Amino acid sequence: FFWDGLNRREDQWGGQTLAERSKLGIEIIKAVRRGIGEDIPLIIRLSQWKQQDYSVQMATTPDEMSDWLLPMSEAGVDVFHCSQRRFWEPEFEGSDLNFAGWAKKLTGKPTITVGSVGLNGEFLASLSKGAGADRADLNELLRRLEREEFDLVGVGRALLSDSNWVKKVKEGRSDDMVDFDRSHMMQLI
Repeated sequence: FFWDGLNRREDQWGGQTLAERSKLGIEIIKAVRRGIGEDIPLIIRLSQWKQQDYSVQMATTPDEMSDWLLPMSEAGVDVFHCSQRRFWEPEFEGSDLNFAGWAKKLTGKPTITVGSVGLNGEFLASLSKGAGADRADLNELLRRLEREEFDLVGVGRALLSDSNWVKKVKEGRSDDMVDFDRSHMMQLI
């Protein structure tokens, strides 16, 4: 519904702007908030890009992102889980903040970043091309965490490859971490 590449509706759930196309999402958020009450955190996972078109950005400017996210925040979202292909890539020119960093800056709400954490290759290359990914150092992630760009970090493939990944991070054992191989997604841990 958010993406103009798919949402071509001409009724109340469509529109020319991202803010207009967000109306259905906002109504769903309001209904969920009413259903779960105020004591349970409501998290929404969002992505700016589309797997069929990596150049897509739902919000192309910080103002457009604000028009997209603030109504969701006001409707009841407590945490924004911001997915991007590579967490270290800036969302907008002129700033090194990533998607989660901008979401936190604009809404004041906690955010989760995710996207190739601990690895140098991206998820879709693993799926479609069978590509692996070498482990990557976590210095950039730690730098961004220390400056409070985001609050939490989602980790996927690195954990599939190495069930002791978190323990190794905590103990500073980055040399012991395992590279990702597509076959790891087929194994039960």
